[in-house]
Amino acid sequence: MTAFNGFSTENLVPLPAELFTDILPVITSPAELKVTLHVFWVVSRQRGRAKRISWDGLLADETLNRSLRLLSPLRPVSELLEEGLGRALERGTLLHLVSAEAGRAVSWYLVNTAANRTWVERHGGTRLEQPDESPPAQPSLFTLYEQNIGLLTPMLVEELREASVKYPNAWLEDAMRAAVEANIRNWRYIRRILERWEADGKEPAPHRPEQSFDLRKYTTGKYAAFFGRAEPNE
Repeated sequence: MTAFNGFSTENLVPLPAELFTDILPVITSPAELKVTLHVFWVVSRQRGRAKRISWDGLLADETLNRSLRLLSPLRPVSELLEEGLGRALERGTLLHLVSAEAGRAVSWYLVNTAANRTWVERHGGTRLEQPDESPPAQPSLFTLYEQNIGLLTPMLVEELREASVKYPNAWLEDAMRAAVEANIRNWRYIRRILERWEADGKEPAPHRPEQSFDLRKYTTGKYAAFFGRAEPNE
């Protein structure tokens, strides 16, 4: 291990007290810890309101990449980033907003403050529109996914948008509900449900009444000997 030469007092990063009293003591995931601290560092260097960082920006950040790679050389950095962001969003440390910019969906992450919550709520109703395409999924559908299934990555946003064009929103909501009830919270499972409904129909197969058990079939006639009751000779 290379010895650290010390901090420069001129470039301290301002951090809220709750981070040390309420968040750090309960974090158990190294990915969540590294991603959370990195987001605070990135936004501390920004100016203006609604300081934020995108998924693409985090994934391209070499400092964060180097930090996450040390956790597991065998896992992709994108997977570690997804884990860290997902846990931070679930804990409420960070906020997430999906917006449309230059014809594509962009995921933004912000520190959970009162001002940022207001900003996200104000911009959260914006449709993700692209020219010459069918209407994409409503933001409420993205919110439903994140609240019940997990983190929305840019790739998942695109898949959810495509699914919203192909399937009714009610199907998507019902498929998510089925995934929650089965405790299999991932998009692959939801997609398989939708594909099965598309092939076989969404309505469940009609219930087949159970046939009554006929005891006489086994206590008389040719099977009687096996059950200890032979039919009397005529």
